[in-house]
Amino acid sequence: MPTSRFLCGLVLIYILAGVAVAQSPASDEILANQNRTPAGKLENGVLTVHLEIRSGTWHAEADDGPPLYVQAFGEAGQPLSIPGPLLRVPEGTTLKVAIDNKYKKPATVFGLNTRPGDPKAGIAIPPGESRETTFVAGAPGTYYYWARTVSPEKAGEAYLADAQLNGAFIVDPPGDVPPDRVFVLNLMVTLADALHPRFETATINGKSYPHTEMVQYTEGETIRWRIINPTVSEHPMHLHGAFYKVLSLGDYESDTAYSEPDRQSVVTQNLMDGHTMMMEWAPGHEGRWLFHCHFHTHVSDSERVPVFMPAGKPDDQTLPTRQEEIAHSIGMMTMNDMFGLVLVTNVLPKPGETHAEAVPVRKIDLVIEPGTESGKRPTFSCAVREGRKLVASQDKSMGPPIVVIRGQPTEITVVNRLSLPTTIHWHGLELDAYYDGVVGGGTASRVTPSVAPGSSFAARFTPNRAGTFIYHTHAADADQLSGGIYGALIVLDPGEKYDPDHDKLLVVGARESGFFPKQLTLNGAAEPEPLLFHHGVKYHLRLINIAPDLAADFRLGSKDHPATWLALAKDGAILPPRLARSGEATLHFDSGEVYDFEFQPEAIAEIPLEVDNSFGEAKIISKIIVH
Repeated sequence: MPTSRFLCGLVLIYILAGVAVAQSPASDEILANQNRTPAGKLENGVLTVHLEIRSGTWHAEADDGPPLYVQAFGEAGQPLSIPGPLLRVPEGTTLKVAIDNKYKKPATVFGLNTRPGDPKAGIAIPPGESRETTFVAGAPGTYYYWARTVSPEKAGEAYLADAQLNGAFIVDPPGDVPPDRVFVLNLMVTLADALHPRFETATINGKSYPHTEMVQYTEGETIRWRIINPTVSEHPMHLHGAFYKVLSLGDYESDTAYSEPDRQSVVTQNLMDGHTMMMEWAPGHEGRWLFHCHFHTHVSDSERVPVFMPAGKPDDQTLPTRQEEIAHSIGMMTMNDMFGLVLVTNVLPKPGETHAEAVPVRKIDLVIEPGTESGKRPTFSCAVREGRKLVASQDKSMGPPIVVIRGQPTEITVVNRLSLPTTIHWHGLELDAYYDGVVGGGTASRVTPSVAPGSSFAARFTPNRAGTFIYHTHAADADQLSGGIYGALIVLDPGEKYDPDHDKLLVVGARESGFFPKQLTLNGAAEPEPLLFHHGVKYHLRLINIAPDLAADFRLGSKDHPATWLALAKDGAILPPRLARSGEATLHFDSGEVYDFEFQPEAIAEIPLEVDNSFGEAKIISKIIVH
């Protein structure tokens, strides 16, 4: 599983001929593994564990919901699980692992070796045979093991038929280890055929939201999570209502832990395919909070097709008819308008503490109306009104920036003039859960509603840090996001003035959802006008990716001669010293990510500006004209 496989793997998944998910008939029930209990027997510094590869019946949704027939790991004599059994040992432990391949095809198992290790080293096991391996755990970190039951020449099939063959492998440092949780992402796709659309099953620890585990903590509690991504897709993992520190980043064979000065604070971390992360955060507000992938396709059920298996036909898996689909509530009355890669954290109030809501000293309206552009997909218009002043972007293709002041209590009223409900999420702000914009969120006493047609909702917050953030629709309907219900939210320090002549927004969007949009936009335009700069002058560039499903490559300058810039911030947080440096003006960033750079052109020239879809043909080509 090379870490660079994302592009070719994802393209293969979506364009190859259909591959059946169903395998041989199976009676084993596959359990969801919450990764709380390590597998095997640890004694005198040696972990002995006996794994098996089998096929079974997996309920990725409700336990009595639609089944899938897939391959999975399990301990010998125990049920299969997705993800596979948790291997967790202290540094210095010797592992003795036996693996039985009880599947009908050859299997190659990777990741059962000393860390760091060779990513290409695997254990080949013919069907019906067993293998044993003994090794020392190696360096502390967050890793995983995994298996393939198809040849490399059939990579597209591998990520479908055996996508769930993986499990967490954690090596703890010596001494006391702070408590943490381990969450493994999984993604399986069935391709379309002449009769059926494709469907996708996205899970965390073996379940798809709303059936994922709800975790519970107390306000102010320090929380550590290990996130493992063995899937073919990168995932921009976004936390609502709080920042989290990235303690380590790695893959299944190596891990890099950061010391305190080098830990980056983010609200969205792009976790590349085949990579791992340990994160730490402390919720500052009670309520229900989301942690989810920011790709709309991985968390929205607006185009979802649930999985049904006809009884007695496990080798001929088909998709449901439209009459069998799970109904989608357009009223967005609960948090169940989402699915897939979503965790909900229920944060209890800290005993004895109360929070008085600040009286807003500044009031702003965000007015959302239907767009005027005609075409296959709807467009929308956002305008910002404060007092008698009404501001909209020139072509009304996206919302204008909302500029607020750190420490100033603010109220923004969302006015919905659409014929459908909507809601606005204040991406990156640390605010009360009731105002976060997630329908069905909030607290037990105040549940966040959708903003119904013809109604309004007032969100209150006091920004506690200056930086670049986003406001955007959090509706399940992807057309609202691709149609322009978004904009930049800029928080300035007291006394600072917003200077659009030198403070440049570069907001990347897309006119369709899905990973292969045909039209990208920059500041709402498919064909943006050149930007005019002066040489020798410093400019603040605020880059935002708010396309529904976009892994983007941004570049200033040509491929052979890129420009240079100075990295300043990510998601509104100042970068640590290891990242706050000058370098080539190139950036890979995913949906929901925000970056700040300082850019100073030194000569009169025309500088190419290009944004590419990392796994598609759509791109934006523009330029900066330097006088």
